Amino acid sequence: MEDKELALLLLENFNLFDNLIKNVTGSGMKKIQKLTSKQFFTLEQIKKYEKIELKNLSKELYVSTSSLCILLNKLVDMGFVFREEDPKDRRNTFYGITKEGNEILEEEEDRISGILVSKMNSFDDKFKKNLEKSLSVLFKAAEKLY
Repeated sequence: MEDKELALLLLENFNLFDNLIKNVTGSGMKKIQKLTSKQFFTLEQIKKYEKIELKNLSKELYVSTSSLCILLNKLVDMGFVFREEDPKDRRNTFYGITKEGNEILEEEEDRISGILVSKMNSFDDKFKKNLEKSLSVLFKAAEKLY
């Protein structure tokens, strides 16, 4: 396969993966869904740190600081994230996940992984092994492209 064909195949799969995420995180269960996919992935990223600066979180999520600030204000209002000013430089703002944020994130992780597991029940062991290898290769490729 030529490089251009491979690049186009990657693009097609990015779109499919994006649609899969939207489908699974919503999955027709809007009434019990507690977070939007953007809120979910933002909490997932914040969870990796005790506290993270707005500008660094913005870079990691590939979202403008102004858009992220709106999202974070909502998460702060919901009690899932705390905001803290840097005592040394008030222009810096740090964000961290609260106990409630960790709890809701864990609930959503359980809900979403449960949906995925139920959808994967029809996969045989060989297919699951191939999927695992493929995702591992895709992850490594994404790291190199990143």
